[in-house]
Amino acid sequence: MPYDEQYTPYIKQAGLLPWIQLVSRSTPNLNAPLVSALADRWRPEMHSPHLRTGEMTVTLEDVSLITGLAIDGMPLCMSTDSDGWREQMIALIGMAPTEAEADVEEGEEKKRERKVAGAAFTWIQTHFATCPPDATDDVIQTHARVYMWYVVSRTLFC
Repeated sequence: MPYDEQYTPYIKQAGLLPWIQLVSRSTPNLNAPLVSALADRWRPEMHSPHLRTGEMTVTLEDVSLITGLAIDGMPLCMSTDSDGWREQMIALIGMAPTEAEADVEEGEEKKRERKVAGAAFTWIQTHFATCPPDATDDVIQTHARVYMWYVVSRTLFC
């Protein structure tokens, strides 16, 4: 999904602007020899690379400096139970995918039910790929919310 400048105030308000700019506008530069050297020095028993100066690990502050994500403030706490996700989506973005129907394969006597616990990325792209240029603030905010959800789920939880 392409980034739209109309999303900027809402993403900034959420505190995700530096990170969204990092991951959505360009691919971060990787130092391949450095990554290879760290992989060569990886110690599985310690879950970290071991260098001449000693053990090295990534701290929460390192992650914050690299990604631009804040590490202070209130934690984001929510239920991970998938019950009611459809109602939550409707409350946040005004719509949700239709309920999955029971799937019956030919030649198979028993019926298998598919229980969906989220929206497929194809559904998100179909409905929210581009924000109309003449959109109202509410529509822009909804598209920005979906964009943040999309980017977070495609980069952090993929």
